Amino acid sequence: MAWSSSEAQRYKINYDTTTFVEDNTAGLGIVIRNSEGHALVSLTQQIPLPATVIETEALAAWRAMELALELSLEDIVLKGDNESLFKALKNRGRSLAQHGHLINDILFLSSFFTTFSVSWVRRQCNKLAHSLARKAKVLPVMTVWMGDIPPDLVSVFQADLSSLP
Repeated sequence: MAWSSSEAQRYKINYDTTTFVEDNTAGLGIVIRNSEGHALVSLTQQIPLPATVIETEALAAWRAMELALELSLEDIVLKGDNESLFKALKNRGRSLAQHGHLINDILFLSSFFTTFSVSWVRRQCNKLAHSLARKAKVLPVMTVWMGDIPPDLVSVFQADLSSLP
């Protein structure tokens, strides 16, 4: 089938985090793939360590949404491995939890997409995003790879591709 501009492209956005307690920082990792599984963009970013794990995960999800908007994507699936965050986003209700403002911000950003959904994934299906988050330890400045991933993570990317449904 030939490419058609009338067909919407669905982008899958995996995000994950890791903490570097000794440095009082956390790492965010994001990879955006097209519907064939190819990497459109990947990102690693170091941030000050939030108070809780769910806040760290919510900040990664928020950054992933912001990146998708910067790229003018319209149809996205946001995928993470934190079940509590997944449930909060799936519920789409206003949250009064300590991290509720982040949930509310993510849901507000979702209104800018034509289609938005969330998906919970197992940790083993989120290895590339997690590896990108760990990379923030050695790359303290936000780093973005357009149309690519870091060369040292190619084997992780290939393993992730083989685990895609």
